[in-house]
Amino acid sequence: SISNPRAGEVMTGTVQVRLAASDNAGSAGISQTLQINGKVVARGTGGALSYSWNTRKISRGSYTLQAVATDAAGNTGTQSVMVSR
Repeated sequence: SISNPRAGEVMTGTVQVRLAASDNAGSAGISQTLQINGKVVARGTGGALSYSWNTRKISRGSYTLQAVATDAAGNTGTQSVMVSR
């Protein structure tokens, strides 16, 4: 899941993007990826992933953030939110 930012939010400054994932076998086998407009900007393992997004360096418009989590068995879950600057 994406706990921050929320869908529809207007971004200014540096935004802490926070992802969370869980699995019945525990978080040790989870890999997570954060994409912004289809470009991978962060990767990590475990149940949490954070990314500092400097929105001062992007142009005004809409952005789609997508979280992708995969467990050790290969099951994948995704969530997307659309935000703007």
